[in-house]
Amino acid sequence: MNEKCKLSIIVVSYNTKETTDNCLSSIYNSMWKDPFEVIVIDNDSHDGSVEMIKSKYPYVKLIVNADNRLFAIANNQGANWACGKYLLLLNSDTLVEKDNLQKMLSYFETVPDDVICIGPKVLNMDGTIQSSGYPNPGLRERFCMCFKLHKLLPVSIVELFFHVKGLPHNSNIVREVGWVSGACMMLRAKEYKMIGGLNEKIEFYGEEPEFGYRSKKYHYRTIYYPNAEIIHLGGQSSGKKVDEEIRLRRYALLQRETVGYSKSIWMSRIVLCSAYLKKVILSNRTSLLQAIEWEKKVIDYLQKVQHEETSH
Repeated sequence: MNEKCKLSIIVVSYNTKETTDNCLSSIYNSMWKDPFEVIVIDNDSHDGSVEMIKSKYPYVKLIVNADNRLFAIANNQGANWACGKYLLLLNSDTLVEKDNLQKMLSYFETVPDDVICIGPKVLNMDGTIQSSGYPNPGLRERFCMCFKLHKLLPVSIVELFFHVKGLPHNSNIVREVGWVSGACMMLRAKEYKMIGGLNEKIEFYGEEPEFGYRSKKYHYRTIYYPNAEIIHLGGQSSGKKVDEEIRLRRYALLQRETVGYSKSIWMSRIVLCSAYLKKVILSNRTSLLQAIEWEKKVIDYLQKVQHEETSH
């Protein structure tokens, strides 16, 4: 561990030359007190990203993969090269301004050792809130979210009686959550590696809730810190719309790695109940009908893979 490097910023790049350039530029134009390094892991881009980084940012640690290793493996690669006490997993399609990253780093220095991860307020380009932390996956959490109990009742009452943390009741309050957006996660490097980093079985869109769920099992906490903000453009490297079968497979894998199939089926049933109730109140809104059809497919798919795995 290099004591002169407080923070290692890890950026995964995949055919995002322009957005990666903007992201790196925003990092280096930010206001800093503590020393940091930037590590870029390129997942076999073919748009000139590697050449651009070598030319414009020669001081970046650049790892060039021969294939697309996706989010989890690439970030874990970066963590193995990192020298900082803290890691920042930062999407290539993010923009940071002023001293927001330094605010996160300074705040991390003040929290107890059982805090393994903090996340900022994540904004859309128009300034609206994209993410303010989430509760861990679970039946109680899903029930509270679907039936909006955190809006109908005082959050302290809901948390006390349902034993949940991270309900999105106020985006301006520092609070413990289950997990934060993977667009910007700051972590303790030693502890991150100790519990295995991101789960490399997860293919896409699920790495951060799985990490939050797993880190809690190791008695670590995650904190949402709204006094720092970043902009996340979203979807810049995900490519075309994902096939429904792939979405179902990825979702099933996330559930297997966290709550398990049986509990996840009941979580989907809770969503269905709330959707049917809203359908009665709000009439046949297209979004509700789509949600109902999707949850039915999720339940059928989870029951199928559960049966297949228990049969072998």
